[in-house]
Amino acid sequence: MKKNTVLAAVAVVLVALFALVAKGCEAMAGGRVGTTDEFRAHVRATTEAGTSVYLALSPAPVGDLYPAKESGRSCADDFGWDDGDVTRDRPAYSWDLEYASTADFRAALKALEATWRAEGREVEKVENGIATTLDDGIRVTFHLGWYSDEPELRAEGRCMRYTDAYGDAYDFQDDDNGDGTVDEYEKPAW
Repeated sequence: MKKNTVLAAVAVVLVALFALVAKGCEAMAGGRVGTTDEFRAHVRATTEAGTSVYLALSPAPVGDLYPAKESGRSCADDFGWDDGDVTRDRPAYSWDLEYASTADFRAALKALEATWRAEGREVEKVENGIATTLDDGIRVTFHLGWYSDEPELRAEGRCMRYTDAYGDAYDFQDDDNGDGTVDEYEKPAW
């Protein structure tokens, strides 16, 4: 009886160990592979996070409410984990903002920092601004642009692996405004 109990316990431990190793290998490869629709939803969530911050800025900026696609930090597959139809992307969008004065920008910066702290978010000081990471891994930064020295709001999603089968209805590379669809004016001319 005792021998059977020990064997059962060893079997359970081995199964758990194999599961942990498999999960570790998946994490090293970059996480689970999602669908194109899941990635599309992540792109939409990234721009919605930035838009909600844009609308909450006080004093309100002048500028286009629609973002422009930016290049995100690299999330390339340097080790060859992705094969076939699996690809990875990190959505990143920015809003160019205009304020009447530097004082208005600084007031909006302080108000946003206070709002994020009141929401219990960790606020990180970055060069000429602040940043926070939302619950779904989207990083939002409000600062003076590194190259332009003009106010900028940036929302950057997490790196996501997903299937990108040829012929899918959604192509992230063409979604310039991050609304989760490739609009008629965003389609390539060729």
